[in-house]
Amino acid sequence: MFSWRQREENIARCQAEVFDVLIIGGGITGACAARDAARRGLSAVILEKNDWAFGTSSRSSKLVHGGLRYLELFDFKLVFEACRERRRLLRNAPHVVWPQSFIFPVYKGDKNPLFVIAMGLWLYDILALFRNVQNHQLHGSRRILEVEPELDRERLKGGGQFYDCATDDARLTLSHVQSAHLEGACCLSYTKVVDFLRRNDKVCGVRARDEIGGKEFDIEARVVLNCTGPWTDHICRLDDPHAAPKLRPTKGSHVVVPWKRVKAYNAMPILSPRDQRMLFVVPWRDFALIGTTDTDYDGDYDAVRASREDVDYILEAANRALPRARLDYDDVLSTYAGLRPLVLEGGGKDVKESQVSREHSIYESHSGLISIAGGKLTTARSMAEELVDLAVRRLAERHGLRGFSRCTTKDAPVFGKDGKDFSKRLERLAREVRLEDDVIAKLQLLGTGAVRVLGMLSEDPSLSRRLGEGIPYIEAEVVYSAREEMVVKLSDFMVRRSFLFYEDREQGLGCVERVAELLGRELGWDEEERRRQVEEYRRVVEMSRAYREE
Repeated sequence: MFSWRQREENIARCQAEVFDVLIIGGGITGACAARDAARRGLSAVILEKNDWAFGTSSRSSKLVHGGLRYLELFDFKLVFEACRERRRLLRNAPHVVWPQSFIFPVYKGDKNPLFVIAMGLWLYDILALFRNVQNHQLHGSRRILEVEPELDRERLKGGGQFYDCATDDARLTLSHVQSAHLEGACCLSYTKVVDFLRRNDKVCGVRARDEIGGKEFDIEARVVLNCTGPWTDHICRLDDPHAAPKLRPTKGSHVVVPWKRVKAYNAMPILSPRDQRMLFVVPWRDFALIGTTDTDYDGDYDAVRASREDVDYILEAANRALPRARLDYDDVLSTYAGLRPLVLEGGGKDVKESQVSREHSIYESHSGLISIAGGKLTTARSMAEELVDLAVRRLAERHGLRGFSRCTTKDAPVFGKDGKDFSKRLERLAREVRLEDDVIAKLQLLGTGAVRVLGMLSEDPSLSRRLGEGIPYIEAEVVYSAREEMVVKLSDFMVRRSFLFYEDREQGLGCVERVAELLGRELGWDEEERRRQVEEYRRVVEMSRAYREE
């Protein structure tokens, strides 16, 4: 099991063991590093001060992509790496990563004419070694409009069709954490690093605080890795108050609207009429994600939200590309925003935010703390491989520890993957217990975990009840999340184990009391704690809607 009880056991374990490697940060990079380390035979512990994927790793555009727009920056190395990692993710995590068709429309007056886009798409296929889902195709305006009839007919000249992938970013991260757990890593969410332990002026562990119980305790480790994304500089200053800044964090905001308002059958890049920056419209079953912005940020990293200016910018770009949509605030179901941990090197304030490289860098302090910054969701596995390679070298140099295996994550399926026909088998099993299509579609994201959910229904058929009318989640999924997905707070389920926060018109407020009751039974909450959890989630929803009051 991977529950709050396992978390309690892990708290006891990490105080009794000296680990080879301690990883700070439970986003996608930290999760990949913990899994990589565990598979090599290192004893590993990973700490996250909030829920898994709480920060940047659950607030992306939900895409696993090579980065077509990075070709404009001549960042061919990054695009090649991302295309390679996209292929591996599609193979190793098919339940949470799937092919996504894109249409790239070209309009009269665009800065890049059709022949430039054609050259870019050819180069994209070349860097993918022609091993993408499908190679690109070029279409005239008539064919493009057959595929995407809502585009601006007056200005359209033609375009290209190509493939990348879409993902459930929070579940992709969680799947790596669950894999790390099964492979021996000690995984602790809601555990904040408050200081470093030192021996002979070298970092040898951390002082941590249990954010649920409030207790502080020490965890010893031979090597400490900082994988905290936007919080990298904060952790580095905890190690050395005079550490130079390494990041230029930028905010990326998104809005979620009903699909029927945009009727986008394919994902598509769109250009902002203000600054010609590229955004995306991504179909998401009955919904569409639109984003993202890219603006410098210096506010509270734990309370990032979309502003009215962000929402206006996104809606303006969408309405320019899809003039019949006429989107306004009433169409917005939810907003969300995250921070990109962009590397400061070569990205000074005189460089536009969108022009800063998405490459990553690794730093090592005088005390031995190793930090990784930059990168992107798609390349997290290869970033982790490079990071753990360095950790293994330091274990040999500083502690004489050798004999660890090489990285094996390239071809290792993540938690939840089964055989290629698993999806069809799951659908058949779900229909046998009379679950409807929309519920089955959400269950598919759990991979093999969905079988356990169905098993709960055989023990207690009442758990097949929906959480509310029209809501595609059943009560058994809430119970499963507490027992198998280390849900500790109500918002963990509402925001990152389900899409209630994003897709429901009420953002889950209509069923939040029932979810709190179900979780409370599993986690031992009394009535006062249930009320506190509900109020805390209401504040999360209010932050998503705050742009309306500006």
